[in-house]
Amino acid sequence: MGLLGKKKDQNNSNLAPEPIVLSRLQELTGIDTEMYQSMSRLLFLDPKKILTSLEDAVAQASAFETSGNKTRAEVWYRIAGGISLYKGDADGVRKFFEKATASATEPKPEYKTASARSQDAVALAKKYYEIL
Repeated sequence: MGLLGKKKDQNNSNLAPEPIVLSRLQELTGIDTEMYQSMSRLLFLDPKKILTSLEDAVAQASAFETSGNKTRAEVWYRIAGGISLYKGDADGVRKFFEKATASATEPKPEYKTASARSQDAVALAKKYYEIL
């Protein structure tokens, strides 16, 4: 008997485990868990819905950086880095995620991965976004 006098169902143990379905991102990254974890945090789910231009994101980030608001600067540099990922600009990815790292109050490993491996990140983003 289970909780509240209800009979426990014993048939659950005989069910076959459900197959693991990999996400598109998991398929693309393969065994590279570092890149998977980073890109799962940095890629836009639907980049066409991002209404801010790269120039505007950089201007916002610079303004907040100048005024000393590191948290907002980090957010805007992260957005600029995400836009650069979508546009396929490896130099922009490296630059903006390095700036996001410098502005971050806590370490964010995904920024370090994206900036250190910007070419890989852009190649992965290109494959990821080609279906959208």
